Amino acid sequence: MVVFALVSGEDDKRFRRPSPAPTLPRTVTPQKDPAPPTQHPIGTPRGMAPLAANPSVAAWLTARGLFPATGKAWRVTIALDVVDRPAPPMFSRFADTRLHIVIQSAQWELMFCHGDRVSTLVVANGVATARDRDEHRLAGVVPALPRIGALVRELEHRYGIFFQRHHAGIESDLPGSEPIIRAWVSSL
Repeated sequence: MVVFALVSGEDDKRFRRPSPAPTLPRTVTPQKDPAPPTQHPIGTPRGMAPLAANPSVAAWLTARGLFPATGKAWRVTIALDVVDRPAPPMFSRFADTRLHIVIQSAQWELMFCHGDRVSTLVVANGVATARDRDEHRLAGVVPALPRIGALVRELEHRYGIFFQRHHAGIESDLPGSEPIIRAWVSSL
């Protein structure tokens, strides 16, 4: 049998429980449902589909001062050829040397053919993937759309070719954009 007894009249401080902290008034968080935002917090450029817009395409549009109508589909097609004449709409992917760039709100595409090889890429949200083939191995080196000129010059250097920028074939659904796009193509 074990008996515990206090020898002195004082409590042993080792066994004393700390006094509770003073109580503070509680704050109550309002339980209202927040109103959904009317627009994306960082904004979506006009003509771009919210949440699906390609930042590279948005930067390209903004740099050119082009603002497509909201909610309306649009497309810009640029065709570059190596011959010193306007790029014809009909060509052979396996015999001609061509570079096509197609720009839309959610993605942009690139098609390069030279000799008997073809690379067709789709670039969405900064990621280039081969649509059907990438025989020139471009998927890993495709830059953002505003810097596509670096790739154009790399292809010219790699294959000893020169794209006739002043003869570029340009089709656009954006009203009044053809001269702006032609000036950009000339600068590539």
